[in-house]
Amino acid sequence: MPWDLGRFWNTLTYYEALPLAEVWRRVQNGFQAVEDDFVPPSLSEPVAIQIGVVGEGLPDGLAEALRQQGVEVSHTPDWATATVILGLGDPPTAKAYLEQLRSSGQTERMLFDFRRPNPDLNRFWGILDDVVMGGVSQSQLQWGEGQLLFTGQVSTANFGGFVSTRTRNWQPPLDLSGFAGLELRLRGDGQRYKVLLRDQGGWDSPAYGYAFDTAPGEEQTVQIPFAEMVATFRARRVSAPPLNSRQIYSLQLMLSKFEADGSPNPRFRPGPFQLAVRWIGLYRREPLPQLIGVARGSLAPEWIAALQGSSSRWCGVEIPVETEGSALAAQLLRLLRSPQSVGRVVSSEAFHA
Repeated sequence: MPWDLGRFWNTLTYYEALPLAEVWRRVQNGFQAVEDDFVPPSLSEPVAIQIGVVGEGLPDGLAEALRQQGVEVSHTPDWATATVILGLGDPPTAKAYLEQLRSSGQTERMLFDFRRPNPDLNRFWGILDDVVMGGVSQSQLQWGEGQLLFTGQVSTANFGGFVSTRTRNWQPPLDLSGFAGLELRLRGDGQRYKVLLRDQGGWDSPAYGYAFDTAPGEEQTVQIPFAEMVATFRARRVSAPPLNSRQIYSLQLMLSKFEADGSPNPRFRPGPFQLAVRWIGLYRREPLPQLIGVARGSLAPEWIAALQGSSSRWCGVEIPVETEGSALAAQLLRLLRSPQSVGRVVSSEAFHA
């Protein structure tokens, strides 16, 4: 099949892989100043905690008591990033909120949020297909309906067999050392994809990869642990130190006919593909609770199961009927700072232990 020299050239100039790539970009821009690459917000900056207070059966004055503690409170929270305090007093209402939470997914720190329009998208995310090695696969990026759509045709002709989208290199690189890995909220097509990170600059440096399977047409949250990423170079494992998460230069999503060790990808199929990504976030080594279900009296087993099914970072709280909002606010803030509370049911007595 014919090889596309134009796409090859555009790829190399986009990622500044050629010595004169920057000069060529200025020529294309009419010798006007080329804007600096978009860089995600600094991850070292503190993030204000947003707490969503929803549901029925919570003590009066809870939201105001939390605000007095300097917390941003919302009754219509951003489900993906907010910490949610859910009153379980009315089962239909609580179940509706849990379903909303489950369908949105949760992450502890947002890196790329594709649910909202971003004018920097095409300037920052590019296409890197097998045209760089003579292949004819073609992919594209589209934004719409609150997601980044990575789609196209992958072909094994001309010894090709991969498509990918990759960021330009961050300058300075991102320090992700405070986190255990990436989280992606996505919907795939049943194939096995890879995430690749690079802890060195340059165009063709070794990458650290992690493969994940997708369920056809099903939204899912995928975790990419930094500690389990494998050092590779051109679809072959290489001997290298573990990923240095203190300096991450680029992020890449790939569909390839090869696994990291060069063996065939068992879930790869030539032809059309589609991967829709809602957001890319980060999770901590010691996660903090992001969903707290509050029940007056004992928390029934079915509620525990419902909390577990809606968030991996859940916590249940049992309170006496007479609990006041101000007292509960102080107790909840203690729980929100405690990794030990994740996956536990805590009674009011434990707050004072």
